[in-house]
Amino acid sequence: MQWHYIDTDGALAAAAQIWQKSTLLALDTEFVRVDTYYPKLGLVQLSDGQEVWLIDPLCIRDWQPFCTVMTAPGILKVLHSCSEDLETLKHHLQLVPSPMMDTQIAAGMAGFDGVMSYQRLVKATLDLDIDKDETRSDWMARPLSQGQLTYAAADVLHLVKVAHILRDKLAGMQRLTWIDEDMARLVAEWQKETGDKMLYAKVKQAWMLRPQQLAVLDSLTRWREERCKELDIPRPRLLNDAALMELAKRMPADHKHLFQFRDIKPNVVRKEGETIIELITSAMHSDSSNWPERLAKPLSPQAGEWFKEMRALVSKKAEELGVPPELLARKKPLEWMLRQGYPRGPYPVPDELLGWRETIIVQPLQQLLFNLSGK
Repeated sequence: MQWHYIDTDGALAAAAQIWQKSTLLALDTEFVRVDTYYPKLGLVQLSDGQEVWLIDPLCIRDWQPFCTVMTAPGILKVLHSCSEDLETLKHHLQLVPSPMMDTQIAAGMAGFDGVMSYQRLVKATLDLDIDKDETRSDWMARPLSQGQLTYAAADVLHLVKVAHILRDKLAGMQRLTWIDEDMARLVAEWQKETGDKMLYAKVKQAWMLRPQQLAVLDSLTRWREERCKELDIPRPRLLNDAALMELAKRMPADHKHLFQFRDIKPNVVRKEGETIIELITSAMHSDSSNWPERLAKPLSPQAGEWFKEMRALVSKKAEELGVPPELLARKKPLEWMLRQGYPRGPYPVPDELLGWRETIIVQPLQQLLFNLSGK
């Protein structure tokens, strides 16, 4: 297998002129994320189905030609299981490829069994076996080995053919709008600024806390996020969620008390203890009108039974369509829909279920809830 190795700005600009002539490009990244907050970008791969380009991000300074191609409206960018690639590209290049297509999602819509790995999908569509021995490689090492480069090139070379097969199949099933709508929504979500104002709500069992305790948890989770970004370390290395919950519950008044918390490492207490106590004290004594409201409790037993019926309906419909149930409707929007109207309705439609899902699953769900409400 041959490829073009790009390690200068000039070579990247020249290659971009070739990419501009394509209507579809396969895209992949290789990265390392072992002990950092952000993934470290080690390689970027592109293919038009005929040729493969491997871009060395450690050498490139001017990414504008690449970014221009990645946002060109007439070129479909194809990835497989794209979430980590998108996170990596957004952090390093402030880039979200658009328009795009995720072949893992497309395969589910096309009726392939379960959540397909790239290796399984290539086998299922092209009857080719590809080597995955370099999955755990150190992509920051230089020079990259011949085995690493071959593996990286194969990840995009076959992806173009796979994408064409899937789009043809989806068109024949009258499901092409499914993937296009979902991808447009996905791109829009990734393009938003990700300043999450309710990080505390993601902490397990945070619903058990009182408003004052939630104010403490809110302050600590926001601080942890910014501090981990600053230090470029994973969140648990600073404070795991269990430690945050204990701090919010007990609200210690002195940093020496932090040594009694088994989920807080002594070196964290020494380096960050004073700050943690200041955050707790400030949140405790802040204006109570600014404290978060208590989070919703788990569904009541009866509402839980309704929820089971909703999920059973989704599973039944998914089986009829030959798609994974989570592709049709995930747990979170289903629960939101139920909570908004329980027990008498109406039951609004969450944004995630708008579009092609409305007639296929939303209307049956609303009819189910209408019947359960006794109307």
